[in-house]
Amino acid sequence: MSVIFLKIQMKISIFGLGYVGVVTSAILARNNQVVGVDVNPVKVDLINKGNSPIIETDVDKLIKDGVENNNLKATTDSKEAILDSDLSVVCVGTPSNQDGSHNLNYLDKVLSEISDLIKEKDSYHLVVIRSTSPPGTTEEMIEKYFKNLNVGICFNPEFLREGSAVKDYINPPYIVIACNDDKSIELMKEFYKEVDSELLITSFKEAEILKIVSNVFHALKIVFGNEIGRFCESYGIDGRNVMDLICKDKKLNISEKYLKPGFAYGGSCLPKDLKSFLYLTKQKDVCLPLIGNISLSNEAQINAAINKIQSHNKKSVSFLGLSFKPGTDDLRESPYVRLVEHFIGKGYSVKIYDPNVSLAKLMGANKEYLEREIPHISQLLYEDMDDVMDSEILVINHNFDIKSNIQDKKYLVDLS
Repeated sequence: MSVIFLKIQMKISIFGLGYVGVVTSAILARNNQVVGVDVNPVKVDLINKGNSPIIETDVDKLIKDGVENNNLKATTDSKEAILDSDLSVVCVGTPSNQDGSHNLNYLDKVLSEISDLIKEKDSYHLVVIRSTSPPGTTEEMIEKYFKNLNVGICFNPEFLREGSAVKDYINPPYIVIACNDDKSIELMKEFYKEVDSELLITSFKEAEILKIVSNVFHALKIVFGNEIGRFCESYGIDGRNVMDLICKDKKLNISEKYLKPGFAYGGSCLPKDLKSFLYLTKQKDVCLPLIGNISLSNEAQINAAINKIQSHNKKSVSFLGLSFKPGTDDLRESPYVRLVEHFIGKGYSVKIYDPNVSLAKLMGANKEYLEREIPHISQLLYEDMDDVMDSEILVINHNFDIKSNIQDKKYLVDLS
């Protein structure tokens, strides 16, 4: 195993010798002077004897080597650690409160302590926070403890999995950092320069929520896979084979497609097949809460758009795009038709522009659907975008370039 993060030694203190802190200390001690800090003397004693306080592949040997090479030690003395390091990595736990919120007491206490100790130093000190925190936490801590100090603050979320933490640390999918100054950005680039992974710089809040959203997504995938498994089992189908086939499609199923915030789904396929799937689950009395509530969440997205449009307190609205997605004239189950219906019913002055939707060319079920849902569509549909730009609210449903058309003082609602 080859673990190289820096060609030069740095003096690093690691606060919190839990799972993340121990793995971080063990790896960084290969090429740096590392001191681990924890209030638990048992953990400190174990590390100083060259033993790991956690069970994790390769960590035992890394700790043993680090201690034997005089690159790793542990202490309960925060002052000793701060004054003898240039960079501190904060890995203290943020467990759940009874209401589900993160308990930030340990993080708050450690950062308060670090802040007081940094005041005794003349040199620049970088504090890297790896503890999972809700968005806004780092900025609050900067304002509370580090304002006007000679310190850099970085939030650097970790994505370690138990059982493969060392590999995950060495080969991450990417490295994400958010920093309060340029110097800390450069130090973090140096810190990770030997890691063959893309380094992404973002805002504090985006970096903080990224870790939480990642875990939510993982939980979602597990539950979805299990629900498909229960459904398939009820019909004598091998659910693992089905999900293997699902995962082989890297163009749509396992891809960036359909994973960006936007508007509700619609069209002739998704609503129809979801309804059919739920009918089949009822036939076998299979309980699938996640899949069973997909349409409810989709409805909530439509209602959120309605509330956003109505919040402007104006009475004229133009919709740029009517079909369920760009590049088609298919209006069946289009959520944008739902929006138009709502605002017509509320007495709004409504205009519609969609170059793919032509009344003269619509045929069959598509034409019947439109005439049934919006009987007076011919009076609302315009062929020239300029003719709909005079409304007080512009709702962008498809990716239209309206920069050259938009007038001043327009309320823009982008659902594309």
